[in-house]
Amino acid sequence: MLQSFLKLLGYRELIKTLVGRDLQVRYKKSILGYAWTWLDPLMTMFVFILVFDIILSIKVKHFPVYLLSGLIPWIFFSNSIGGSLNSISGNVGLIKRVYYPREIFPLTITLGNLVNMFLSLLVLIPIILMYRIEINSNILFLPISILFLFFITLGLTFFFSCLNVFFRDISYIVPFIIRLWFYLTPIFYVIEGRIPEHYLNIYMIINPLAVILSLFRASLMGSSFPDVKYVCASFLICTLVLTIGYAFFKKIEDLMVKRI
Repeated sequence: MLQSFLKLLGYRELIKTLVGRDLQVRYKKSILGYAWTWLDPLMTMFVFILVFDIILSIKVKHFPVYLLSGLIPWIFFSNSIGGSLNSISGNVGLIKRVYYPREIFPLTITLGNLVNMFLSLLVLIPIILMYRIEINSNILFLPISILFLFFITLGLTFFFSCLNVFFRDISYIVPFIIRLWFYLTPIFYVIEGRIPEHYLNIYMIINPLAVILSLFRASLMGSSFPDVKYVCASFLICTLVLTIGYAFFKKIEDLMVKRI
């Protein structure tokens, strides 16, 4: 598997071209263009502030920062998986005409959304300054949380993109799973006091996104880091998801090409 990954380095120019194409197509007919990378999380943030902070009075310190630091990685995660579903079937012309490693297509979708996430993070800077949140050495852990997030996201895009070739119902099932996962992940609420202590260990281990968001927020807001055992479990799960997803993709790659 490592050899297959290294082989992708030989196609880095193609990957760069496809990522650029994906970003251009996404905003081609949009008046505001790349500004949507900031407007999308901001508008979602305002809706959540209205509902959960003002109407339901969910008291979370620095709620806009807390919310955005959960929404931005989540948008990357959900958009990457949703966008990858048709990444194979939508590139039949390229796949049939010339040989490329087929994993390039879900990979470029994920990388395109990763670029969007980095651009979206710029929105957090003025809001963090507005709330006078001190950026300290915790920021050094931000790349780790992004790496964990990238691993699990890429693994799932490999898995669902090829599965969708054989079972088109996947394109209807996955959005439901993502929506359920959204509410099971502490994006607009805090875990403390909401999950009984005897279930907390299970929850943090089986939901690596909860750990990733905790790392993300600890890096940006200076809050406490999740327990080391949760971080280790999250790393193992994210790596395992990437490994299994990629291995599954390569195993049925030839069948997938015949099917499309």
